Amino acid sequence: MKIFNQWLTEAEHFLKKTQIPENWEHAKYKWYLKELQDGIGQRQTVVRVLNATGEEIIQQSSKIDASILQEKLGSLNLRWQEVCKQLAERKKRLEEQKNILSEFQRDLNEFVLWLEEADNISSIPLEPGNEQQLKEKLEEVKLLAEELPLRQGILKQLNETGGTVLVSAPISPEEQDKLENKLKQTNLHWIKVSRILPEKQGEIEAHIKDLGQFEEQLNHLLLWLSPIRSQLEIYNQPNQTGPFDIKETEVAVQAKQPDVEGILSKGQHLYKEKPATEPVKRKLEDLSSEWKAVTHLLQELRAKWPGPAPELTAIGASPSQTVALVTQPVVAKETAVSKLEMPSSLLLEVPALADFNRAWTELTDWLSLLDRVLKAQRVMVGDLEDIKEMIIKQKATLQDLDQRRPQLEELITAAQNLKNKTSNQEARTVITDRIERIQSQWDEVQEHLQNRRQQLNEMLKDSTQWLEAKEEAEQVVGQARAKLETWKEGPYTMDAIQRKITETKQLAKDLRQWQINVDVANDLALKLLRDYSADDTRKVHMITENINASWASIHKRVNERETALEETHRLLQQFPLDLEKFLAWLTEAETTANVLQDATHKERLLEDSKGVRELMKQWQELQGEIEAHTDIYHNLDENGQKILRSLEGSDDAVLLQRRLDNMNFKWSELRKKSLNIRSHLEASSDQWKRLHLSLQELLVWLQLKDDELSRQAPIGGDFPAVQKQNDIHRAFKRELKTKEPVIMSTLETVRIFLTEQPLEGLEKLYQEPRELPPEEKAQNVTRLLRKQAEEVNTEWEKLNLHSADWQRKIDEALERLQELQEATDELDLKLRQAEVIKGSWQPVGDLLIDSLQDHLEKVKALRGEIAPLKENVSHVNDLARQLTTLGIQLSPYNLSTLEDLNTRWKLLQVAVEDRIRQLHEAHRDFGPASQHFLSTSVQGPWERAISPNKVPYYINHETQTTCWDHPKMTELYQSLGKDMAIFPPDEMTDDS
Repeated sequence: MKIFNQWLTEAEHFLKKTQIPENWEHAKYKWYLKELQDGIGQRQTVVRVLNATGEEIIQQSSKIDASILQEKLGSLNLRWQEVCKQLAERKKRLEEQKNILSEFQRDLNEFVLWLEEADNISSIPLEPGNEQQLKEKLEEVKLLAEELPLRQGILKQLNETGGTVLVSAPISPEEQDKLENKLKQTNLHWIKVSRILPEKQGEIEAHIKDLGQFEEQLNHLLLWLSPIRSQLEIYNQPNQTGPFDIKETEVAVQAKQPDVEGILSKGQHLYKEKPATEPVKRKLEDLSSEWKAVTHLLQELRAKWPGPAPELTAIGASPSQTVALVTQPVVAKETAVSKLEMPSSLLLEVPALADFNRAWTELTDWLSLLDRVLKAQRVMVGDLEDIKEMIIKQKATLQDLDQRRPQLEELITAAQNLKNKTSNQEARTVITDRIERIQSQWDEVQEHLQNRRQQLNEMLKDSTQWLEAKEEAEQVVGQARAKLETWKEGPYTMDAIQRKITETKQLAKDLRQWQINVDVANDLALKLLRDYSADDTRKVHMITENINASWASIHKRVNERETALEETHRLLQQFPLDLEKFLAWLTEAETTANVLQDATHKERLLEDSKGVRELMKQWQELQGEIEAHTDIYHNLDENGQKILRSLEGSDDAVLLQRRLDNMNFKWSELRKKSLNIRSHLEASSDQWKRLHLSLQELLVWLQLKDDELSRQAPIGGDFPAVQKQNDIHRAFKRELKTKEPVIMSTLETVRIFLTEQPLEGLEKLYQEPRELPPEEKAQNVTRLLRKQAEEVNTEWEKLNLHSADWQRKIDEALERLQELQEATDELDLKLRQAEVIKGSWQPVGDLLIDSLQDHLEKVKALRGEIAPLKENVSHVNDLARQLTTLGIQLSPYNLSTLEDLNTRWKLLQVAVEDRIRQLHEAHRDFGPASQHFLSTSVQGPWERAISPNKVPYYINHETQTTCWDHPKMTELYQSLGKDMAIFPPDEMTDDS
C-alpha cells in the first residue's frame, strides 16, 4: 500500500504541475503521460488486490481499526479514480489537439497549393498579339482574383488557428518552428499574390483593349484607303486628259501617314514573337499594299502634272476632314472608262461610262471590305454582354447598309439611263453585267448580315439557357460538396459505421438524381460548341470542364468513402479475432524467449562455441518471428487506437484499453528480452571479428556523414533556401540521434569485450608474425579494437561538433535573412502605398486651375510622409552588407529585390520633385497672378507672349515680326486712318 500510495502521490503531483500543458515541453509531457497510462494498466491488479486484502483484514479487525483501514482504502480509491479520470481527460484533450493540428496542416497545405497555382499562372509570359492566349489568361486570372476576398478570410482563419495550434499542439519544438515558418512564408506569399493578380488582370485587359483598338484602327484605315486608291487609278489611266485637283487627296494622305506607319510598326511589334492570325495578317498585308499603291499613284500623278506640293502643316489635318473624305468620295470632272474591264473602244462612243465605272468601283470595294470585316468578327459564346454588344454592332452595320442603299439605287438608275441613251450593245452588256454583279454582292452582304444577326439572337437564347443550366449544375455540385464537408470522423462503433454507410449510400442516390442537371448543362454546352464553333467557345469549354471535373471528384470521394466505411465495418468484425490470435502468439513467444534467456545465463556458456551457435540459431528464429509480426502489431495498435478514440468514455473503451496496454507491454518486454539474449550471445570469443567489422562500418558511415555535412555548405542567399538547408540539417541531426544508440552500444560492447579478455601475463611479442602465440594474437586483437573504438569515438565527437557549428551558422543566417525579408517587405509595402498615390495623379494639364494649390500642398505632404523611407532604404542596404560580411552571397532574387526597391525609391523621389516643379510652374503660369487667359485673345498666325520684364507682346508667324500693340488694335488704328483720309482736315473744320 505504501508503494502504491507513493505512486499516486507522484501522479497527482504531475497532474497538478501540468494543468497547463503548454508550459511543458510537449515531448516530455507526452512521455510522462504515457508512463502514467502504462502505470495505470500495470496497477489495475494492485488496486483489486489491495481492496480484496483490505476487506479481509477489515473483517478480521476490531471496529476502530476497521474504520481507520476503511477510511484509508476509501481515500486511496477516490484518489485512484480521480487520477484515472484526469488521465483519460488529458488523453482525450491530446487527441483533440492532434485532430486540430491535422486539420490546420491540411488547410494550410491546400492554401499553399492555391498560392503556387496563382503564382504560376501570373508568371506565364503574355503574348500581346495573341488574342486567344490573352483571353484565356484573363479568364484564369479573373477566376483567381475573384477568389481573393474568400482566400483572405481563409488566411485570417489560418492565422488565428495557427496562433492557438503553435502554442498548444502536441509537437516538438523543431516541428513547431517549421510550422511557424511555413505560416509566415504563406503570409508573405499571400502579400505577393494578392498584389500580382490585380496587376496581371489590369495588364491583360490593357493588352486586349490595345489589341481591339489596333484592329479597329486597321479596319478604319482599310476602309479609308480603298476608295482613294480606286479614284487615283482612274486619274492615272493613260487616256485621261487632266490635270486633276489632287491637292486635297495629298493632304489627307499625308495626314494619315503617321497613322498608317504606326499601325504597320505596331503590327510588326505585336506579331514579332508569334505570327498573326490569318485575318489580321491579311489585313496588314492589304494595308501595306494599299498604302504603297496610293503613294505610288500620287507620285506618278505629280510627275505627270507637276504642281505645288502641299504644305507640311497639312499633315495636321483634323480627323473630321479625313472622315469627310472617306464618306464622300471625290467625283471626277472628266469622264473615263474602267481600266479593268471597260473596253477602250467604248470611251469615245460612251464617255459617261467613266462616272458610272468610278461609282461602281467605289461601292464594290466598300462592300468587299465590309464583307471581310464581318467574316473576321468573333464573339465570346456564353458571354451575354459580348453577344448583345455584337448584336448592336450588327444592327448599326445594317443601318449603314440601308443608308447606302440610295447610292445603289442611284447607280442602278444611272445605269438604266445610260443603257437607254446608248445603242452600243457592248456598252449595254458591260453595264448590265456590272449592275447584276453589284446587286448580287449587295444581296450577299445583306443576307450575311441578316443571317449573322439571326445567328447571334439564337446564340443569345442558347447561351441564356446554358447559363441557367450551368447555375443549376453548379448548385447541385455545391450541395453535394456541402454534404461532403459535413462528413467528419466519428465513433467506430458498429451502429455508427452502419449509419455512415447509410448516409453515404443516400448521397450516392442523390448524385444519381442530380446527374440530370449536369447532363443538361453538358448537352447545352455541346450544342454551343457544335453550332458556334466558328466563334470563341473557350469560356463554355473551360466552365464545362470545371463542372465535370468537380462532379467527377465528388463521385470519387463518395465511392472512396463508401469503400473505406465498408472496410472499417469489416475491421470492427475482424479486429477482436486478430487481437486474440496475436496475444496467443505473444504468449508462445514469451515462453520461447524465457527459455532462451535462461540458457544464455548458464555458466561457462561462452566456452561452448557449438552451444552458442545453436542458441544463436534459435534466437534468429525467434527474432524472425518478431520481425514478421511487427506489421501485425502496428496494424493492431493503430486500428485499436482508432476504435478506442470512438469508444471514449464507455465500458467497452476501458476493456479495450486494458487489452491494448497488455499487448503493448508484452510486445515491449519481448523485444527487450530478444535484445538481451543477443547481447549475451554476441559476447562469445569469436565476436571480435564482428566487432571489428561493425567498427569499420561505423567509421565509413561517419566519414560519409561528415562529407554529406560538408556538401551542405555554403549558406544560401535567401530565406527559403536557408530554411530548406535548415530542414535538411534537422533531418541530418535526427539521423545522428537515431544512430547514436547504435554507436554507443557498439562502443560499450567493445569495452566489455576488451575488459573480459584474459590478457594478463603477456609481457612481450614474438618477432615472427606467423608464429605468434594465442596470447599475443589476442593482444593484437585488443590493440586493433581499442584503436578502432577510439577512432569511432573521436570521429563521432568531431561530427557532432561539425553539426553544431553548421547549425549555429544556419540559425544566424536565418535570423539575419528573416530580418532582411521583414525589412524589405515593410519597405515594399510603404513604397506601394506611396506609388498608389502617385498613380492616382492626374496630368497637370487636366487639373482645374483653382485646385492647383491644393494639389501642390498634397504632394508636399506626401514628400514629408515618404522622407522617413530613406532610413528604411538605408536599413535594408545595411542588412544586405552585413550578410555579405558574414560570407553569405545573396541570391539573384534578393539582389533584384534590393535593386528594385532602391530604384523605386529613387524614381518616387524624382516623381515627387518633378510633380512639385510642374505644379509650381502651372501655378505660376495659370494661377491668379498669371495672364494665361489673354492667350486666347489672338488667333493664328498671331501669338501672345510675355517678355522677361512681364510686358506682353505679339508675334506674327507669317511675317516673322513682333509688335507691342494688339493686332485688333492695330487694325482699328489703320481703319481709323483710312476714315480720316476720306475727310480732309478743312472740311472737318467747316462742319464743326
